[in-house]
Amino acid sequence: MDARTIAGSADVVRLLRRSHDTTAELIGRITADGWAAPSACTGWTVRQAADHLTGALLLIARIAAGETVDPAEVDAQYQADTDHLGADPATAFRAVTGRSLAVFGEPGALDREFPFITGPASGATLASVSLLESLVHGWDIARGAGLRYPADDEVVAAAWAFARDTVGDDRRRDGMFAAAVPVDPAAAPFTALLAHLGRRA
Repeated sequence: MDARTIAGSADVVRLLRRSHDTTAELIGRITADGWAAPSACTGWTVRQAADHLTGALLLIARIAAGETVDPAEVDAQYQADTDHLGADPATAFRAVTGRSLAVFGEPGALDREFPFITGPASGATLASVSLLESLVHGWDIARGAGLRYPADDEVVAAAWAFARDTVGDDRRRDGMFAAAVPVDPAAAPFTALLAHLGRRA
């Protein structure tokens, strides 16, 4: 599955909706102890990982809506330390993902170009970044909270194709991604994707 094909079609919005729904359902099942537990994101609790994800999705949606954002908001730790979820995390997360889907679902949104942290990017690329964030950080959150993350095979295939094309040594040197971990060449696609992003399934 070619990343450009997925990113350049309405398919990415359909898959984004599916991934957002899966992660929202997961967030709704996290207990108080689960929120306080260490996540699979080193140095962050489950709550911080969820705040980071929610803030990142909102930030990307704002950029795709044509808003100018404060450069300080791009910082991952800033988003992790900002309370985006309030007293009802699942509802707050669904509100943000609803905005994400609305922005990318607008006619022509995937074809427009926007300023982004890695340089000018199409709406399709921003939607694909959101898909990767939703899937992988959803797994990070589930892993920390001791819950199963029911990753969708089609979402995984699209996110893996995108990550394979876009996450390389330059992004790792910038500190955006950890070093890849060794994985069996015959590993399942989700395991391979997580390993590519520095995680052990």
